[in-house]
Amino acid sequence: MKEFLEKNEKKIIFTSFVLLSAVYLSLVWNNNVWMDEAFTASLIHTDFHGVIERSMADTLPPLYNIILKLATDLFGYSVPVMKITSVVPMMLTLLIGATVVRRRFGIRTSLLFMLFITFMPLFMYFGVEIRMYSLGFFFATASGIYAYECVCDPSFKNWSAFTAFSVLAGYSHHFAFVAVGFVYLYLLIYFVFFKRERIKSWFICLLATFLLYLPCLVVTLKQFSRVSGYFSMPDIDVAMFLQYCMYPYVVGVRPASVLCALIMLGCLAIFAYKVIKKRIDGPEEIFAICSFTVYYGVLLFGTVVCALMDANIFVDRYLFFSTGLLWLFAAIILAGAEGTFRGALVLTLIIGICSYSVEYRTEYGRSADEEIAFLRDNISEGDVYYSIGGHEEMQNCIPFYTYLDKQTAELTFVYPLEEAIKESNERGTVLWISVLDGFEPDNEEIRLLEDNGLTMKKMADFEFDRYKCEMYRVDR
Repeated sequence: MKEFLEKNEKKIIFTSFVLLSAVYLSLVWNNNVWMDEAFTASLIHTDFHGVIERSMADTLPPLYNIILKLATDLFGYSVPVMKITSVVPMMLTLLIGATVVRRRFGIRTSLLFMLFITFMPLFMYFGVEIRMYSLGFFFATASGIYAYECVCDPSFKNWSAFTAFSVLAGYSHHFAFVAVGFVYLYLLIYFVFFKRERIKSWFICLLATFLLYLPCLVVTLKQFSRVSGYFSMPDIDVAMFLQYCMYPYVVGVRPASVLCALIMLGCLAIFAYKVIKKRIDGPEEIFAICSFTVYYGVLLFGTVVCALMDANIFVDRYLFFSTGLLWLFAAIILAGAEGTFRGALVLTLIIGICSYSVEYRTEYGRSADEEIAFLRDNISEGDVYYSIGGHEEMQNCIPFYTYLDKQTAELTFVYPLEEAIKESNERGTVLWISVLDGFEPDNEEIRLLEDNGLTMKKMADFEFDRYKCEMYRVDR
């Protein structure tokens, strides 16, 4: 196989890039969104000034929102366009795997890395989600890869690329920047022990990074000052910490999840064997194990910060930014021998089938097309909307679906019910109420409707993405 790979290296890598990109693109042709996606898509449903203003009021950096606004202005405001915008950073990561990783580590590492960041858990899910995760993932992964380029070839080009990717990670998400922080730390430690003459370059790079990130830092500090009123994430106890440790290996199909965990355990065993036998003879293995520990360093950092703060600002999906380097470690280790390389190919394809089937069901298992058609045919200008159960979820999702079609009047969410009734009366428009599956109107809500001479008439059943609800029109 070695001779075959070397003889057809460019063809294999190019074909792999095209096919793996197609895997991502095959998942975007739907209208399903969940709460966070609807929030982001609604945020950019305004002009550029409004996007910046709304982004500043949020708790995350604005870069993804700006890119998404540009994409929808150019190609249209639709769910596939927005999901493709998220796929592009994953394709760029594949491209770095096909070029920089291949030149530095060889075709076997390159091929495994590309397969891993497509078929292993989390990648297809976050790779198409209308959020900033794929963007931050790309920049954090590229930062780590170019950090190693600075070790092997400390040229101005590589230092500049490393700095740029690091800064852009910070402009994408706070925890993408935390991952980059560990990359900087490991790079400094390596230079202190092995290349002290490069410490000056490291400090220059750090200063440039700080100055370029400073505008975002100012905004971040303002955002964190109001974080206690925004986040409602669960506290991290021992059980949840262990769950986060296993997060990158959970496919959604138990046998495949076990295979993922065993692959990583096997990589650690191989690395431990090399350490015991004193076969760590170059920076490649050092870079590999540092790449692995970035994920768990970010996990420890997030846990400690949350313990010190009044509010929990950390959740499992913020670890996604570190998973590219985690699987790069596995690719480097498993590419070292013909047997482990072949075994990894087979197991990755098996896991990939399971991962793709899970994500395909997520994206296409339910369609929002009927809901969009219902809203287009029934909503009138100025109509008011209230939800029973899942206020945040429905507040974002249902009005968002009225934005997708220019023929649909926009629906205004009003909370609480008393205000919704008042707003509807003042406007002289219809009040709509959704009831999330598992909920029903409470006594106070029933009393408010009866006191105003109102009744709820069921008009439709909604079922999209992960939600099921009933849609009611309020009549006099």
